[in-house]
Amino acid sequence: MVIDVCNTMTEETANPEGDTVNTAVTPTQLLRDKLSVFRFEFTPSLGRPPRKASATKHEEVNSVLPALPSGSRSPKKRPAHTPATGGSYTKKAKVTRPTSAKRKIAPSEKYAHLNSLNDYLGQEVDMLDVMFCGINPGQMSATVGHHFAHPTNHFWKCLHGAGLTDRLLPATEDYTLPDYYHLGLTNLVERPSAQAAELANEEFTAGAPVLLRKIVRKRPRVVCFVGKAIWESFIKAVVPSPSDNESGNSMEVSTAKTSARTKATSKKTKTSSEPFRYDLQSYKVVHIDPNASIRETLFFVVVSTSGLVAGYQLPEKIKQFTLLKHRVDELKHGSVDTAAMTHIPISPDLL
Repeated sequence: MVIDVCNTMTEETANPEGDTVNTAVTPTQLLRDKLSVFRFEFTPSLGRPPRKASATKHEEVNSVLPALPSGSRSPKKRPAHTPATGGSYTKKAKVTRPTSAKRKIAPSEKYAHLNSLNDYLGQEVDMLDVMFCGINPGQMSATVGHHFAHPTNHFWKCLHGAGLTDRLLPATEDYTLPDYYHLGLTNLVERPSAQAAELANEEFTAGAPVLLRKIVRKRPRVVCFVGKAIWESFIKAVVPSPSDNESGNSMEVSTAKTSARTKATSKKTKTSSEPFRYDLQSYKVVHIDPNASIRETLFFVVVSTSGLVAGYQLPEKIKQFTLLKHRVDELKHGSVDTAAMTHIPISPDLL
């Protein structure tokens, strides 16, 4: 038996004139109308939360947009990096960068619990080939009581790498340098601090004559400044400007300082465009003691051995220390001409 699924059903509806009209409805259409009640339409959201997306979509469906005039086009937004008409670019919001922190001088009580380091300059005069001068005791060095004691500092590796010591010494053996290797250790500023930036400029200036007195009394062949900034602070203090000579010093010392300062200014003008040379500097201290076996002390500068100095790695630092050893050997053999070097004056109270 075959069932005809195409049988139709009739439905009475009223036309606009009020007459009853029989309309044929198929079973398929009737089922479709009943299922349409359960129909669900999903509208994907464009990066918005579902609740907002459905509300927005509902508004867009039910709203009527005004028709555009014929021939016109809807404007398009340009991205921020896309050039606008005329080749110019849309300006971006200006980013305000934080300014660098102002240098903050540490009060003396901040590191009052730390002790300054002992100088190791030997018992006799004329015994040091090199007197190393650091900035000041770092926090680690002051804590353990030894020079260049921070584990990232390259000083001891540079000494050994350059052949100034026959083995890699630990910082705890710093006191052996004068007797075993004719090397000395001191600092320009005695006060310990975590960073050199915590020291006042006046402390560097005050440390210069103290260091100069050590040079006069110990008479090393070379004073090596471990850091360019220390050298610049020292030479500025010991060779002052002519206006500083009106403080009551003797005429002879004042004239010598003026002459030295004039030469220093002239040399600085000539070499202002040249990079700084980590080598012997053009200054010297002449020792007037007739019994002195070392008659002149010269000055050498190496880069800071701190591990924070990223511009110079350990191999480059070792090269500078190797050059220092070479200059010391040349001085011992008398092959260094110091005639053109500027004489740093020594005031009578330092003798």
